[in-house]
Amino acid sequence: MEDFIKPLSDKLENFYFIEGDQRARYPYSNSMLIGDYLIDTGISPRRLKKLKKEFPINNVFLTHWHEDHISGNYLLRDAKFYCHSKDRNPIENVNEMIFLYNVKNTPVEDELNSLIEMLRMQNLKIDALVENNDIFNIDDQLKLKVLFTPGHTAGHCSYYELNSKTAFLGDIDLTKYPYYGNLDASLIEFEESIAKIKSLDVNVVVTGHRGMIEGKKKINEEIERYKSILRERDERILSFFSEGSRPIELDDFKKNNIIYRKYTAFKNFEIIAEVLMIEKHLEKFLKQGLIAKKKNGYVLN
Repeated sequence: MEDFIKPLSDKLENFYFIEGDQRARYPYSNSMLIGDYLIDTGISPRRLKKLKKEFPINNVFLTHWHEDHISGNYLLRDAKFYCHSKDRNPIENVNEMIFLYNVKNTPVEDELNSLIEMLRMQNLKIDALVENNDIFNIDDQLKLKVLFTPGHTAGHCSYYELNSKTAFLGDIDLTKYPYYGNLDASLIEFEESIAKIKSLDVNVVVTGHRGMIEGKKKINEEIERYKSILRERDERILSFFSEGSRPIELDDFKKNNIIYRKYTAFKNFEIIAEVLMIEKHLEKFLKQGLIAKKKNGYVLN
């Protein structure tokens, strides 16, 4: 068996963690194989071709529409594809990503189009939709439950194997970089989804960009650390406000490394995504009554 294919249980057969290429760093991601159901296709074309040779893949669950999780769809066209209705459109028409990332008519539009071309991404018809609490009986032992966990995208879903208490969290990824930088994202929903995951009785979690995390204590610690990153971002954004100061406009936050402490080779994209994420924080503050929106910007309440 290839070294990127790792059993998830000593007791349950046909249940594997599939590590993405380059340790699942962007533009790749991890997958989970449960029977003949694969969750996400972004492990890399090379690894996906090897996986197909070792295991039948007749069904594919997509956690969400982001390119690093669906880039291998074209290699599995004979499989039946599932996703949530709110993420269907950009999977069936990948050009919609340009609008959802808010990069239309910016230099990043060409960069994203080049990436889509490099990844050989193609439109793919979704065969069936999933909803929260749907249960799929994979075989006599494996049962997979759908958990609707929006926020990262509007239709993001996680998957929970009931007998082993193993969860695949997609891009509630428990890394140092929580992401909600597209137009259909919601920080409020993202935090609600994190709370939903924390309430699960879970022994093992797998995420899109981290390996297996085992043990309830360790999992809870990682979730709390993840939540603390969001709180730190809240604090950095609120620090821009002071009593009686002029209203703060969204552009005032631009290029201040509030979300990305250091920009990378994807700087142009990160600046756009950062502003979108800051806007999600402002939406939360408005709902909480911490700030108010005036004609010329935001002020403390």
